[in-house]
Amino acid sequence: MDEIDVKILKLLQEDSRISYIDLSSNVGISETAVRRRVKKLQDEGIITKFTIKIDPEKLGKGVTAFVGVDVGGEMGPVAGSELLNDPAISELYTVTGDFDLLIKVTCRDVKELERVIERVRGMDFTKTTKTHVVLRKLKDAPLEP
Repeated sequence: MDEIDVKILKLLQEDSRISYIDLSSNVGISETAVRRRVKKLQDEGIITKFTIKIDPEKLGKGVTAFVGVDVGGEMGPVAGSELLNDPAISELYTVTGDFDLLIKVTCRDVKELERVIERVRGMDFTKTTKTHVVLRKLKDAPLEP
């Protein structure tokens, strides 16, 4: 990956709908060359999808929290798979440290957050949970290529 690929990635992160013509004029190579490079970045798995970013508050989902879950070590991936279909859970990770799972919950209100936490606490494998409610997002930047 060279400097031109990095420029292409940054431009696509800013606006995934940017045209190949605009990309080519911004990076200084032909449209055909840009298309080839984007295809190669996709084939190599560097670009995994083109998407949009949604403001959850504008959709009435103004409460965000991170929930750490201790499930007893090796159960993390199994426990996580049981939570994959909950629409309030926007991100789910197995992690190191005090907890085995880290859940990002995005929901309408505290009542819905409580429902998710109680569901997690009620699962057979859950030992403890610790919830951190987000007061304000200070940074939400794309990954630097």
